[in-house]
Amino acid sequence: MRLHIKLQTNRFPISYRMMMVSFIKEALKLSDAAYFQQIYQESKANRPFSYGVYIHDYKLNATEFHIKGYVGLTITSPDAQFMLHFYNGLMKMNDFRYKGFSLKRMKVQMVNSADINQNHVYFKTLSPLLIRDKHAKPIFIDDDKFEKELNYISDTVLKEFRGYGLKQPLIFTSKNMKKVVVKEKIHSDHDTLFFTGYHGIFSLQGAVEDLKILSEIGLGFRSSQGFGAVEVV
Repeated sequence: MRLHIKLQTNRFPISYRMMMVSFIKEALKLSDAAYFQQIYQESKANRPFSYGVYIHDYKLNATEFHIKGYVGLTITSPDAQFMLHFYNGLMKMNDFRYKGFSLKRMKVQMVNSADINQNHVYFKTLSPLLIRDKHAKPIFIDDDKFEKELNYISDTVLKEFRGYGLKQPLIFTSKNMKKVVVKEKIHSDHDTLFFTGYHGIFSLQGAVEDLKILSEIGLGFRSSQGFGAVEVV
């Protein structure tokens, strides 16, 4: 399941990921504080959603976008309970403010995700695919370890979500992927982190049920923090 949300604003930060995480958290709190506590305060490494941001018609300076059009947010999840709480909270939240920035909800559209009924699927990233090793160092897409670590994190995410991991290993093939470096302030305004990820088109081969869930919960690391959201091409 997917939600497409149009947001109105004049200014939007380049390092926007934590702002959007706060936006999602606020919607969940407004819907059900106990559910919010369940997925954010308990010791969970992964949350059951991913998201991507699209910025329409803008000018860019060193720190922010000046928006002439709108900011689009696509949020996806295989968890109907999460989507219900997020949607209900979103309907209560006309405006959202974060560190001098503001967002106004314009339009919300709920759509079904593309049906996956075969074991070989082409995807397009909505936010950069982030793969790293156990030391949190990025793994480049031409490294033999890229597919291994993609399988590791996918297996981990699926185990946490449904109780068991991959039904069969994933086979990853890059078709038109380009490296991107994302600058983000994760924990404070003073500590800037750099993340190396990949944007573009790729194919995945695996079990149909695995691909369905991963296409909505996200691929790779930090999928609930603005990385690894995908859609079927």
